[in-house]
Amino acid sequence: MKEFPFDPYDFFGYIATGLLVLFACQLLIGTPTVTGIEHKPFDAVVLLIAAYVVGQVVDTPAKAFIEDLLTRRLLGSPTDNLMATKPPRLRSLLFPGYYIPLQDNIQDSIRKKATAEGLSEPKGEKLFLHIRFRDYITSNDKLAARLSIFLNRYAFNRTLCFASLAAGIAILVTRPFNASDDVTRYGMFAIALAIALFYRYLKFYRQYSYELFNTCQGRQ
Repeated sequence: MKEFPFDPYDFFGYIATGLLVLFACQLLIGTPTVTGIEHKPFDAVVLLIAAYVVGQVVDTPAKAFIEDLLTRRLLGSPTDNLMATKPPRLRSLLFPGYYIPLQDNIQDSIRKKATAEGLSEPKGEKLFLHIRFRDYITSNDKLAARLSIFLNRYAFNRTLCFASLAAGIAILVTRPFNASDDVTRYGMFAIALAIALFYRYLKFYRQYSYELFNTCQGRQ
């Protein structure tokens, strides 16, 4: 039996995102019809293809907003937080798992190793890229497999988080608020889902760099 050619988090993540966006469009403008009818086999295939394409399209603004703006600019990159000496107090309360730094001796080991390998400023994005493309990282198949898992999972949560947030906001700002209305409840649920997905995204986004840095300091 042949293995599935796509990572499930990648493939079904785009479909889930696309279906969410199409369903939100159905609620807001009445088309396309995602639920409420029985789809014929061909129509179901077309719907899944359309959902996958929409999911791919949404991935670009999702990365720009969730990762580049909201996370890296406002919360700080995983590299900065892992190598921090004193995590920010308020943000640490709101996102405790994201701000746990590496132990001091591990940080020192990483900086010394990167400096010995020719990196003049062992911090930030320069440090991340230096470690990410070292031979002992790129040639480690087991590590590559783990990194692929974290990459696909944080991308899955990032894209679905953005779609859920956008759908929830669009629903709540375009309709009179009525807590007893099903569509309003969908909007509220979408916002709550986006928050939960954002925390999941932060977990796997941090874990990607955590794996890299621990492999680096353990390499003699």
